[in-house]
Amino acid sequence: FFCKLQPSIMLRVVLLSCLLSVSLAAIRPTVLWHGMGDTCCLPFSMGAVKKEIEKALPGVYVYSIMLGKNQEADQLEGFFGNVNNQIDGVCAQLRADPQLAQGFNAVGFSQGGQFLRGMVERCGLPVYNLITFGGQHMGVSEFPHCMATNATICEDIAKLLTLGAYADGVRDVQVQAQYFRSSYNYSAYVDRNIFLADINNERPTKNATYKANLLTLNKLVLIRFALDTEVIPRDSELFGAFAPGAMSEVIPMRQQAIYTEDWIGLKELDQRQALIEKDCQGDHMQFTMTYLHDEVIVPYLNNTV
Repeated sequence: FFCKLQPSIMLRVVLLSCLLSVSLAAIRPTVLWHGMGDTCCLPFSMGAVKKEIEKALPGVYVYSIMLGKNQEADQLEGFFGNVNNQIDGVCAQLRADPQLAQGFNAVGFSQGGQFLRGMVERCGLPVYNLITFGGQHMGVSEFPHCMATNATICEDIAKLLTLGAYADGVRDVQVQAQYFRSSYNYSAYVDRNIFLADINNERPTKNATYKANLLTLNKLVLIRFALDTEVIPRDSELFGAFAPGAMSEVIPMRQQAIYTEDWIGLKELDQRQALIEKDCQGDHMQFTMTYLHDEVIVPYLNNTV
């Protein structure tokens, strides 16, 4: 009699175990890193994004990165500071948060996109999906349109870049200089740039850890703003860049050495269908909450730990 019932009992145990595992599963947290001129928490920007994610995924934990002690300092550090030190600080922030210990998705907006990628490469944190909205992965060849609540910040930035993005006293303190990639003086960029040339493994000595860490991603999602007039070239958002010595011809990602020689793992991610490219029809950072919901939240943030 016992032997006849045993398969039925085992089936019930398996079903109960599955139900318990589903009920105990939690929505994977999301980390946000804002762009230039923004802050972690402005209600019409990152605050609105955070609310939309929370509305779509009830119970989700959303952590919006803030640099400095308050929003004023946060905005200022989007222009002035050393990105390498900022990433170190963000790594410490995220490691210290117990709600992120089991892993999280990450969404970077504008320059926050390449900063989060740098964080993934350097810190080895358990990031599941990384989504970048208009990130300048191959840098910018002109200074992006400056927008800030304090207009004098933009004036100061323009003056500094006029002195030279790779000059001492500029490259170490001006954030946008740290991802300025000159198509006319590539050797100076490789030798003197303190951030982007490093995380792109563009120097002769490659950092194998950067590639290994990026390959831990489930998905790397690159979103380009199809009508972007701020990021030059806009194809930088998909790892494209101007040809050497030109600002008219763009070399797409799959023809760049960073891909063909697989310096950071892009080719391998692509081969396992983990590299996703999308176009958002609009100028820089012009997207609707419907787009955010349908193209990002549902396919890439709605997963469990």
